[in-house]
Amino acid sequence: MRHVVIGTAGHVDHGKTSLVYALTGVKTDRLPEERRRGITIELGFAPWHVADDVTASIIDAPGHRRLVHHMIAGASGIDLVLLVVAGDEGVMPQTREHTAACRLLGVRKAVVAVTKVDRGDRELAELAAAETEDMLADHGIENAATILCSAHSGEGIDDLRARVRREVMDLPLPDRNRRVRLSVDRVFSVKGTGTVVTGTLIEGELKVGQPLRIVGPHRTLEATTRNLQVHGEDRASVRAPTRLAVNLGGVHRDEVTRGDVVTDDAFARPQRVLDVWLQSFEPLKRGRDASVFVGTTRSTAKIQPVEKTDALTEGGMARLRLTEPLVVVGGDRFVLRGSRVDGPRGAVIGGGRVLDASPPNRRAAKREAVLHAIDDEDVEATTLALIEEVAPRSLKKRDLRSRLLLGAEPLAAEAKRLAKEKRVQVVERNAWTTAENLEALTATAVALVDAHQRQAPLDPGLPKSTLRERLTALSDAEVAEAVLQHAVGQGRMIDAREHVHTPSFRGAQADAEAAHALAHARDALAGARWQGLTENAFKVRLDIPAKRVRAVLAALVREGAAVTAGGIWFDAEAVAELEAAIVAHLRVHEVLTIAAMKDLSGLGRKQVIPLLEHFDQKKLTLRAGSDRRRGPAFPPETID
Repeated sequence: MRHVVIGTAGHVDHGKTSLVYALTGVKTDRLPEERRRGITIELGFAPWHVADDVTASIIDAPGHRRLVHHMIAGASGIDLVLLVVAGDEGVMPQTREHTAACRLLGVRKAVVAVTKVDRGDRELAELAAAETEDMLADHGIENAATILCSAHSGEGIDDLRARVRREVMDLPLPDRNRRVRLSVDRVFSVKGTGTVVTGTLIEGELKVGQPLRIVGPHRTLEATTRNLQVHGEDRASVRAPTRLAVNLGGVHRDEVTRGDVVTDDAFARPQRVLDVWLQSFEPLKRGRDASVFVGTTRSTAKIQPVEKTDALTEGGMARLRLTEPLVVVGGDRFVLRGSRVDGPRGAVIGGGRVLDASPPNRRAAKREAVLHAIDDEDVEATTLALIEEVAPRSLKKRDLRSRLLLGAEPLAAEAKRLAKEKRVQVVERNAWTTAENLEALTATAVALVDAHQRQAPLDPGLPKSTLRERLTALSDAEVAEAVLQHAVGQGRMIDAREHVHTPSFRGAQADAEAAHALAHARDALAGARWQGLTENAFKVRLDIPAKRVRAVLAALVREGAAVTAGGIWFDAEAVAELEAAIVAHLRVHEVLTIAAMKDLSGLGRKQVIPLLEHFDQKKLTLRAGSDRRRGPAFPPETID
């Protein structure tokens, strides 16, 4: 069974609603004012059993010029347009405007119903049909079938139904693996049921019980699917395209509004800047304001051509800066309207499709290359252009989801292929950069390490964390880690656990001043033994700046020549002797008191307490009040 969405279009009072009634038996004018005035004000909906294997949802759109925004909302997501032209009047302003809007929204199939043929001259109706076909051809809709008919007499209705069926069967099958998306056009409450939204399901498959997101301009809500209805019939699951009513659980009626997007897409979000391919019906100067219509919502936007031009004359790449954010994903179609209602296309001044729904603020030349590749739907060129554009940062698959006209999956697959061919570099799973960027940052990293070695020869190298931080500031965390691994893998850096250094690094041995300071410090420590020395005492003895003193002391600790405790540095050999004395004491005595420690070492409290804490940290001793007992690391007795 094929299911499609058909939208009516045409000038006011050309008989759209009457024709829908003749085809379906459903009166789509549901509002009292619509019935009183005899014109459609809001979108109307009707099921249509076109044939045994074809069902359709008809969206009946208003034809009045003041209600074109409703017509555009209804046309979003339709598969085929039923263009209605009165045989006694022919093409009128809203005929042209509706046709332009449908073409801009991606509708490629049209069936023309020339109505009211029972009221006027048959030759006049045929002229109206020819005029309509010419207008459609101007919009790129060729070979549209034209049926002369009358909703009143029934003439031509069977022919119209047969032609619609033929056009429907020629439509491509929808992709069943797409995300769920429905743009809300009505919200209401049903007693005992809760919040209900209606709209056209343009993508995906929706099932009862499925979790959903309700995404609006300024907030996102979590909801569940309580029930689904298609034209009043309960369904367990529904596939696009179709008209649909969704009973939402977990949200209140007042939290949802027209224009919200119902989706299962975790990456759909409101956007304020869009890069688009824009077809213009009149010159659009840089900085011009226009109304942008996407789905069932709209915003004002400022138009900025991407190319270096003051105006778009027929079409080109443009950036739209929105006053109010809209929930948009790559590939969405939009319509632009200005303030004029005269002219050959009414107030529709252009439109097109979204190439990048979340564009970076990049140089125009690179951006233009990316957009042309996307518009051409060239996966290889787009992948390469995107990777080049974001350098020195990496291109990440997660940043592509729902953003571009081309999907994240084919772009990621292409990046992996290019990586196998060594045309791009993998920086981590699903993140890529250029070989030139990786090499340039590797050279920068080596230079940073080398500079640090010259400035701090007593250090074991540059801390990895510092190098990562500096590289991340120049690129991103993924590229920084890849640069580090690349440099080490090439042998341009040596991985020394928490530090990195160059292969030629010799530390203090290559710096006479540093070597002298280390030797002097070792002598000072050996002379002080258990008394130890503070940092200030070292500064006085070595007569070097405080920063250099700290580097010397750190080097002594790393090489095992010194032990630090409580801000005092002790000679490591002397501390080992004291440790042996403590072990011997605790083999004989149950506890080691502070007084006993003073007797063993001849030290005062200033040194005793830090040393005891040092042995506690080694788990040689275990604190019990102010005394010490044998700790978990106390050596067992040996039997000779």
